[in-house]
Amino acid sequence: MTETHYSYLVNEAIIRRNEQAQKTLIKSLSVENFQDSSHQLEALAEDIQLVNDHIKVDESVFEDASSDYEDMARKLVEKLNWPSESIRIIPQGSASTKTLIRSPDNSKFDIDAVCSVDLSMIETSEPMDFYEKVGAALEEWDPEPKKRCWKVDFQGRRYYIEFTPSTPLDKVPQSTSSRITFSPSNRYRNKALAVVDTPSRKWKTSNPEGFSSWVSDQSSRPLLRWLLEKSMHDSYSAESVTPVPEQEVEISDTLRVAIRLLKRHRDMAVRRNYIEPDLKPISIIIVTLLTQCYEGLADKGAVYTHPIELLIDLVELMPYMIERRENEYWIANPTVEGENFAEKWNEKPRLKQSFDIWTKLLLEDLNEIMAATDQDSRRQTIKEVFGCTAAQSPTPPNGSGLAPRKPSQPHKAPPTKGLA
Repeated sequence: MTETHYSYLVNEAIIRRNEQAQKTLIKSLSVENFQDSSHQLEALAEDIQLVNDHIKVDESVFEDASSDYEDMARKLVEKLNWPSESIRIIPQGSASTKTLIRSPDNSKFDIDAVCSVDLSMIETSEPMDFYEKVGAALEEWDPEPKKRCWKVDFQGRRYYIEFTPSTPLDKVPQSTSSRITFSPSNRYRNKALAVVDTPSRKWKTSNPEGFSSWVSDQSSRPLLRWLLEKSMHDSYSAESVTPVPEQEVEISDTLRVAIRLLKRHRDMAVRRNYIEPDLKPISIIIVTLLTQCYEGLADKGAVYTHPIELLIDLVELMPYMIERRENEYWIANPTVEGENFAEKWNEKPRLKQSFDIWTKLLLEDLNEIMAATDQDSRRQTIKEVFGCTAAQSPTPPNGSGLAPRKPSQPHKAPPTKGLA
């Protein structure tokens, strides 16, 4: 079997994980406690599924979001006299990868949307002119300008939409094409877009739909023995307004479950003051590292007998998937050449320190779950780790739900040393 880049990174991650475990005597996660009892293993999987169900966002939210997308598209057509066929609005980010979770305190969350406009059908050519025209068309919602998007906070909604004006990369006028930052990779090149980077006032290559396709395509590669002969590939709508994907995910979709659980654990770490809010690991880093790891395992031909085994490997190997290039941290965007999601880590070391604190805490918490000697104590630990409440959690057939966690003693945050 030919070694790929990600299978190479996974092999290196396995070596580094094992060396670190021996060096620090940190106990690796293990399913050994469950090998004599398939019932216990299934009970753990059930508890993980309960957490996954608890943190998902209600489907009604996505119906509202799709309706808001349509309103935005109509407003652009009305205000700017753009042809309706020139506009395509699609979800991006967590909503499009089916990894969106609600916040622990039920505060508003963002649903990202990309507005892809065929510039060959309208008169706008300069990136900032295009960006500002979109913002002006959305004025009734009082949009807030951001680095590459307009933030629209709808009244009465549980979410806000970050609306990114863009155009298909091949529709950028030739006169300005030399000013585009970054270039698309060969993967999902046909989905590449150009977005407006307002600080530089230039077009910048982006590929949110390609990134979502990457996560979906990797998630559909069966690493569980009993799924090897099943096809799980998702499809994408070609409608002008793409609805937000339904967020139902089962534990057999282990990659997406892992992404959701780790995002929730990160949010709980912030809520409990283990890490500072402005230093928390961003979701795109978690998604990219886990998906790279999953792809590498699939490329290696790895096969697992149970989702928990695969979940353990993804969690343990993820921190070791980070590359070092010319003494800098690198987490490469698989769909855009030269874009490094860890770029700010090299400028602000406390971001990487916070990531390390969080991943150490994650392994400690999961080890505590795995070390529980009976189902009741294990379930109680899971309740505490993921901060689920009995009132909001689905209730399993035996009637026991997920209850609130007792306050824990937070880890010390890294010293500031005057860094901004």
